[in-house]
Amino acid sequence: MDELEVLAAARPVDPPSAQTVDEARRRLTRQIYAKPTSRWRARILLPAAAGALAVSTGLVLGAQALSPAPPPPPGATSSLNEASGGPDTGPLKPDNRPARELLLAAAERTLDKPEPGAGKFWTPTFEEGQLIQVGKPNNRYAVMGAYTETRWVPAADDHVLLDSRWAGAKPASDADQAAWKKAGSPSNWPKDPLPGCPVDPDDVYTATAAAAGTVVKQTGQFQVLGEKLTAAQVRSLPSDPAALKNWLIDVIKKQNLPRQTDVELGESLFSGVVNLLFENPITPQVRSATYRVLAGMPGVTSRGAVKDADGRSGVAVTVTRNDTVEEQRADSGGSTQVSLVFDPRSGQTLAMETRAIEPADYLAWVPKGAVLDYRVLKSARWTNDEPPSANAPAAVAHGPGEC
Repeated sequence: MDELEVLAAARPVDPPSAQTVDEARRRLTRQIYAKPTSRWRARILLPAAAGALAVSTGLVLGAQALSPAPPPPPGATSSLNEASGGPDTGPLKPDNRPARELLLAAAERTLDKPEPGAGKFWTPTFEEGQLIQVGKPNNRYAVMGAYTETRWVPAADDHVLLDSRWAGAKPASDADQAAWKKAGSPSNWPKDPLPGCPVDPDDVYTATAAAAGTVVKQTGQFQVLGEKLTAAQVRSLPSDPAALKNWLIDVIKKQNLPRQTDVELGESLFSGVVNLLFENPITPQVRSATYRVLAGMPGVTSRGAVKDADGRSGVAVTVTRNDTVEEQRADSGGSTQVSLVFDPRSGQTLAMETRAIEPADYLAWVPKGAVLDYRVLKSARWTNDEPPSANAPAAVAHGPGEC
């Protein structure tokens, strides 16, 4: 039994206090804080309460209308470690080292990486996938749908451009493949309508990638757990692990995120670490300190060698979420395992993913161990190239019964 299980077992099962309920509800925003505004309709996987919250914070499935995410320009400065030839895409090699050893190895090797450089815009490119239930009532199955997204974060101005494009969908497992064939191997799937709205036959997920995307402009620059930062503040983050952890805890307190127990604080710290590694042009020294913060946290375990959704070899460390009484009162979907995938040879961050451990209620259709969502960091660089122009609203909000 690890530290998380000890703490969870020690918790009372009496009705929670008002403060506990408030803290539990705030968990529903954690994934929103853990990554930038998503392209997904909140109702795909989230319960109704979370869906309403997600709409209020700007979750939107964009129409395809502009251009695909741009490739890195010649000579652009990349934050990814290209000196080692990039991530390994060959056969997976076992790695049974514990989480702490893997993280400390990455912390040491990331110090060999170059500084992230400078430019007018920080432009990371991601692929984000999410499990979607489709099909007729008598033959439901799951597809994994994906978007690619390039973010244009200016060094000086207070706005972000999100250039996203539908990347296609396919059956999520062999069983889903069989159900898809039974359904006649469709090339698209209608989206579930908003409550009280009819099905729109033209509003579909497609098996093929879209030829164009959507560009959305919204306020903000860099952020960690909802704390907005300028490029100068990112560059000045503490490179000492203890100081960086204290800074993260101060942000958690300021944002009033879960922290009442070591379990809650550990989960919020994990989200902060993921924010730093994925969202921000941190220096090699801060990246090293970030891995060391994670290495010192209880409840972080190793999954060993893995392949990310892009086929790149790395290792994964994980935390378990939504596995306590209070958490499950706020979110009835069951426990999940959140993994951070990285290359221990270089310290390069590769991906993150969420797996269903004990799916329940609105996620009861998901097989145990299935990937609910993933996020792959494909590239990240400073560039002086101008971004595309926004062509869509920053948020689409629908009131009850509005379609």
